[in-house]
Amino acid sequence: MKTILIISYSPLHTDPRILRQIQALKNDYEIATIGFTRINDDSIIYYPLKLSKKSLSQKLFFLLLLIFNRNMYIKNSLKEMLNPDKMLSYNIKRPDVIIANDWDGLYTASVLKSKYSWKTNIYFDAHEYSPNQFSASIKWRLLRKPIIVDTLKKCKDDITVMSTVCDGIAKEYENFFGFRNGFIKIVTNAAEYQNNLKPNEIQGNKIRLIHHGGATRERKLELMIKMMQYLNKDKYELTFMLVHSDNKYYEHLQKISKKIGNIKFIEPVNFSEIPKTLNNYDIGVFLVLPENFNYKYTLPNKLFEFIQARLAIAIGPSIEMMKVIDTYNLGVHSKTFSPKSLAECISGLTSEKIMQFKRNSDKYANELSAEKNLQKIRDIIMDIT
Repeated sequence: MKTILIISYSPLHTDPRILRQIQALKNDYEIATIGFTRINDDSIIYYPLKLSKKSLSQKLFFLLLLIFNRNMYIKNSLKEMLNPDKMLSYNIKRPDVIIANDWDGLYTASVLKSKYSWKTNIYFDAHEYSPNQFSASIKWRLLRKPIIVDTLKKCKDDITVMSTVCDGIAKEYENFFGFRNGFIKIVTNAAEYQNNLKPNEIQGNKIRLIHHGGATRERKLELMIKMMQYLNKDKYELTFMLVHSDNKYYEHLQKISKKIGNIKFIEPVNFSEIPKTLNNYDIGVFLVLPENFNYKYTLPNKLFEFIQARLAIAIGPSIEMMKVIDTYNLGVHSKTFSPKSLAECISGLTSEKIMQFKRNSDKYANELSAEKNLQKIRDIIMDIT
């Protein structure tokens, strides 16, 4: 069997992209992985990533490099941040294809290919747009962005094929790299098809809203808490199912939610159980400000998990999500990104309209599932092996 090496600076066992890449390829290829955690599959070879924290003296050293020698700052930061030399101690078998996830995976793939003199094609799954990942943060723009931009430009010639999650990000990457229009494939974050779920009827007189994902400050989840101030407490209830990405922020959200009253928190479930759990609710909600390029063009896992759960959907005016919702008539989107605007959209929905959206999610669940993306991944790999 031919070999695929998958590189991702993430906990592999909870990363939906990695799990789908493996699902698409494991029957036809031998798969090895590099990441922070092991996949729960003994047939998958695993090489662990371990990153070390900088001491105060190291931080000072990097600051001086940033001020006086930008090229050395970038070079040393990459070694410290990504530790690619660690990979050279593993005696990794030459893969036929490397799937490099995100800019840091691409850098490590390029280092391995060069050091080992591998004649190996690289499939770069960029996912979102790294050069403007956190454009609102001065610290990020000063310390991290130069590294990412420089790395992507240097690794450009190693890219055999590339994909990202939506049209807006693909076009931006094509401009960045100078790739021809259409070079970059679209592989969305679509969730696995759930053929055993159907829309649930609305229970009693209460509309149950849900938001799931990570407790991440940058997403400003408190906006959805503020939204609940504009909705009738006797008619609407919001549930958060959040991974404790930031415990202090999670506790902050719980604290401010208590002042409103019609907001609950439940513990997150395993990745495979998300649609089944969401299926008990009525409307999937997501409101995120377009404060950076990726948030402006976000097309997240949760949108497709809402669909597989057979929910109606309510979002802010996020460009790529609106395309999906409007094309398939799956829900509503507000005129602005204000909590009040989204609350007005939700309060204007009748029970009959919500059920119509839920039935449309059921109607298009197969079409909007991961099945087509799994075949896209297989086709990409087949073309370059």
